[in-house]
Amino acid sequence: MDRLDQLESQSIFIFREAFNRIENIAMLWSLGKDSNVMIWLARKAFFGHVPFPVMHVDTEKKFPEMYDFRDRYAAEWNLNFIRELCPPIEEIDDTLPPAARSAARKTAGLKKAIEKYKFNALFAGIRRDEEATRAKERVFSPR
Repeated sequence: MDRLDQLESQSIFIFREAFNRIENIAMLWSLGKDSNVMIWLARKAFFGHVPFPVMHVDTEKKFPEMYDFRDRYAAEWNLNFIRELCPPIEEIDDTLPPAARSAARKTAGLKKAIEKYKFNALFAGIRRDEEATRAKERVFSPR
């Protein structure tokens, strides 16, 4: 078993354990490379079926082709798909710099969705090498 096989096996184990131990868990789907890999792994972990909701917190700023991809595979893979919109930028603190304001908009949308659906945990595909705040975390982030 090579290193990639080991990582895949560990990921599948984590999916199964989290699903069996945590009630009302969901997966975030940003439509990016990391979350697409996460869905592929979840499907593999559960023999082609993702047994928890998959949620896109939508900024409505993606390319049309990304939305086409999302809608096609949500249907093809029979996902329990949830789409929640981020609040309008006008509702976000206008004293923030543009990038921080955009990030705050996504965070506000995510918080609203978590509250609405009462999720206790979320799967998210965030690579440690691309996100400094995750660099020391191995699997679980208690946020």
